[in-house]
Amino acid sequence: MNTFTARVEDIKSDPFFSCITVRANNTELKLLKTELPKWLRIGDEVECRIQEAAIAICKGAKEGSVSIENHLNGELQHFRKGLVLSEVSVDTPCGMMNSLITTDAFERMHLCEGCEVTLLLKAVDIKLTPLLDSTSYEKCKEQLYKTN
Repeated sequence: MNTFTARVEDIKSDPFFSCITVRANNTELKLLKTELPKWLRIGDEVECRIQEAAIAICKGAKEGSVSIENHLNGELQHFRKGLVLSEVSVDTPCGMMNSLITTDAFERMHLCEGCEVTLLLKAVDIKLTPLLDSTSYEKCKEQLYKTN
C-alpha cells in the first residue's frame, strides 16, 4: 500500500459526489467520494493511501489525452520483474510510490531504471484517513466510546 500525507485544500459536493482537493509537497491531487467523511475539513492533514495495482504508468506525452485526473511525474528507481506481474518503484513529489503492472506492459513500454514516467491515479482509488497527534487521537477516542 502506498501512503503519503497531504493537506485538504478544497471540498466541492453535490447530492451524489464530493471532490476533495489535497496538496502533497506542492502537488495537487483530487479524490472523488460518494460520501464526504463527516470529520473532514479544509486545512486538515490527512493520510492518503492507494494500492499498487490501482496505479497505472505512462511513458511519453499524455497531457490532455488521459481522463485520469491525477498525474505524478517521477523517475523509475527500481523494478522487480516476474513472469506475470512486475513491481515498479518510482520517486515522485509524494515520495516513493510502487505500482504493479503486467510484465507484458513493462516490456512493451521498455521501462528501465532511471527513465522518466508518469503515474496515473484515479480519483476514486485514493483513500484518506485523518492524521491525528496523540492528544487529538485521545479526544476522538473519548467521543467515539462515550457512553450516554
